[in-house]
Amino acid sequence: MKRGTRTAIKLITIIVVTMICTTLAYYSSSYAAGHGLATASGGMNYSRWQEKFFILTAVTGALSGICTSIWFILTRMVFEINSPQGVGRRLIWSIIALISIIICIAVPHLYSASLGIKVNGIVIGLFIIFFTVLNYWLLSIFTTPLSFKYTPVGAQIFLSRK
Repeated sequence: MKRGTRTAIKLITIIVVTMICTTLAYYSSSYAAGHGLATASGGMNYSRWQEKFFILTAVTGALSGICTSIWFILTRMVFEINSPQGVGRRLIWSIIALISIIICIAVPHLYSASLGIKVNGIVIGLFIIFFTVLNYWLLSIFTTPLSFKYTPVGAQIFLSRK
């Protein structure tokens, strides 16, 4: 398979998994805390809260997908192999992971106020699980090109051959 085709497939994979994680984050957060948060949001009815919460989840999911895409593009098109293990790349991977966590905390906290809805720690915790753990961490392990395949923390667990 050609390099361009593999790149396109992995980018499509990132988009699809981001959409799946966004859907899972929306439904699980909405189910876990939605009714109470709708009532706390100025007596808003649940369906109106869900509409606004969907926007919040979509924005957070899109930003998370961008973090994953940035890592993939860096490893695919920017980084060069100048040492056997690509020294220093793990720090960049970790910084992007930290940015993803900050997005999962800051976007719900700041953007929910402009939407007029409330969110709580359950929502933020689920966002971190779906957007940083699943969408960034696991997806970066499986979409990172072979030359940097062990750069993401924990990649050795999933990719090592015994």
